[in-house]
Amino acid sequence: MHNISTILPDCTTDMCSFMCCLAAEPIIAEAEAALNSLDKGSLGELKSFGSPAAEIVQVVAACMTLTAPGGKIPKDLSWNAGKKYMGNVDAFLKSLLNFDKDNIPVNCVDAVEKEYISSPNFTTDYIKSKSSAAAGLCGWVVNICKYFHIYQVVAPKRASLAEANRKLETANKKLSGIRARVKELQDKVAALEESFMKATEDKNAAIAQAEKTSRKAQLADRLVNGLSGENKRWSETISKMEVAGSKLIGNVLLAAAFVSYAGPFNMTLRNHLVEACWMPDIIQRGIPYSEGVKPLDLLTDDTARAKWANEGLPTDPLSIENGAIMTNASRWPLMIDPQLQGIKWIKNREEANGLVIIQQSQPKYIDKVIHCIENGLPLLFENLPVDIDAVLDPVVGKSTVKRGRNVIMKIGDAEVEYDPRFRLYLQTKLSNPHFKPEIAAQTTLVNFCVTEKGLEDQLLALVVDHERPDLQEQSSTLVRQLAEYTITLKELEDNLLFRLANAQGDILEDIELIENLEETKRTAVEIEEKVKQAKVTEVSISKAREVYRPVASRGSQVYFLIDNLNALDRVYHYSMANYVAILKKGMDMTPGGPDESAVPVAERLGQQVELEKRVELLVETTSYVLFNYVAQGLFERHKLIVATQLCMAVLRSRGELQRQKFEFLLRGPKEMGVDNPLTDWVSESVWGSVQALKELEDYASLPDDLVGSSKRWREWMELERPGGAAGQALMLKQSLVTGVSRWGYSVDLG
Repeated sequence: MHNISTILPDCTTDMCSFMCCLAAEPIIAEAEAALNSLDKGSLGELKSFGSPAAEIVQVVAACMTLTAPGGKIPKDLSWNAGKKYMGNVDAFLKSLLNFDKDNIPVNCVDAVEKEYISSPNFTTDYIKSKSSAAAGLCGWVVNICKYFHIYQVVAPKRASLAEANRKLETANKKLSGIRARVKELQDKVAALEESFMKATEDKNAAIAQAEKTSRKAQLADRLVNGLSGENKRWSETISKMEVAGSKLIGNVLLAAAFVSYAGPFNMTLRNHLVEACWMPDIIQRGIPYSEGVKPLDLLTDDTARAKWANEGLPTDPLSIENGAIMTNASRWPLMIDPQLQGIKWIKNREEANGLVIIQQSQPKYIDKVIHCIENGLPLLFENLPVDIDAVLDPVVGKSTVKRGRNVIMKIGDAEVEYDPRFRLYLQTKLSNPHFKPEIAAQTTLVNFCVTEKGLEDQLLALVVDHERPDLQEQSSTLVRQLAEYTITLKELEDNLLFRLANAQGDILEDIELIENLEETKRTAVEIEEKVKQAKVTEVSISKAREVYRPVASRGSQVYFLIDNLNALDRVYHYSMANYVAILKKGMDMTPGGPDESAVPVAERLGQQVELEKRVELLVETTSYVLFNYVAQGLFERHKLIVATQLCMAVLRSRGELQRQKFEFLLRGPKEMGVDNPLTDWVSESVWGSVQALKELEDYASLPDDLVGSSKRWREWMELERPGGAAGQALMLKQSLVTGVSRWGYSVDLG
């Protein structure tokens, strides 16, 4: 019986090997076809290469290794050795066609597979891009190695196939006798099994109590193993909380001050309040606090930030602080939100709760206010003016009285039952509103005005979505997944602690609890692994997106330039939505992309350009389109000022703006009282400016040069455009000289 069991698999294996032998023929045909694609001309061209690509050298080296006489692989597999190896191309091709494929040394095949075929670039398609002749040789090498494994390994077994068939016939005859013996043994086994079942019943009754005890021990072991990983972390957390408890007074004081007073200010002023005002005062008064504490450490955590990001709140530091202030303030928030970032977040956040959106200008809006208060619905007042209707004072100030079990709010002549679930959000589009002091006292002002860095990140997403929508979709999906993972981990941990805290009776008897704990732990481990993988992916995606940051950076610079144009004239106001639309138009008009339908015909390139060049074109075109759009609404006297501001902003961002010279151009200082030897054509004012300019580097010899080359300088000054067509590097230098020598004062750049 044992012999039969051994022989049958061998016979089956031999039959499969024989079928594989038949399969070797197409492999040989492919190898010959690869050689037939070669001719004397292509091999001659290959041989003529002076310094070919590394992949071509590898192909010829593989041929030399595979055809090495007696399996002695040459030590020199360089390109020069390869050219000598090919020698006469006709004879070389004939030797490959007549190659003894049935007797290839094993070490040659192993060397080729290890050194060359294992390379991902050692494929016919890839090599073909380098050389068609090398591609043919590559195909021959690959197929010969395939043939070796199919035919040479199987060939020895084909000879034993006939012997195996003979043994199989003999084994089948013995099988009949063995089966009869097996039947006899099976009958005996049945009798023994009957006796065994009776004995087993007695045994089961004896060990029932032991199993119960063992089961309880196993549950205890599972519980310990399930919580073993949490012991160290929970111990460290308890230690930190004990330390933080003694410093809680100062930490909470700082966080409360931040929520109460920091909201109206920008990021710079908020940091100044914390670092330069409040922290020194806490230290001076000896109030205990945690070293390096930040307000956000107490006001929010990673889970809350992830939820806010999913709800549409930008992830820049200012927006995160605004979210923390709004969710922790006891007063209703009043958002200063000209770019509509805060209102977008609130709409997404409260949409599922039945958010009601109204404006103060709507007729009978007070009825909706009363409805929201009575039913506990969130209410959003959008686009508020500076003057808020007096009838809303009780709502804004949370003026309520308690009558019995009910809380009453009086609005006008109506007494409304106040639902504690009611939430009020106030929003204005004004970038610098002047509310009454009462409003500032009754509400929590929150400044949502976008920062330059925050806007740059948002515009980067816009640019990447335009140029690489697939990449932006991956980035958005990844951010959403990371946020969901963070939220899920927090929920799992809270659920774990809740179950342990509320366990009833003997915890080792609660199988459902232990199973839930194990499932929670397993899910948490899986999510942590996914988070690690997502972090790695995030780095690669961010690196690919960063290529387009110059476009976003320029877009942010231009926006903050035009957003401050109301300093020139109060009529200059531009909305963020319209700005984004013009930026998109500029990207559509940029040549060198996949779609040039929106590009002017004269500027179309008719092909896609390299990524670096594409980014340069995007920066140039979007800047040009945005400036032209803004210039259409500018007074003529302001156009040059705005153009100069944009130029200087770009130079400053590149680090090419020389601050000292730029300030001289703006301020135009003079050093009066120095004798003027050129009074006939240089005024005292101009001479004073020249004397001041010589204090700067590169201009020390300017006064002496004016005197020594008086005629040449006078001709230059009388030109219509003394600056000429100077290059960019000389622009600022010539601007300085032109300014002091022609007018004696600088141009006001706003």
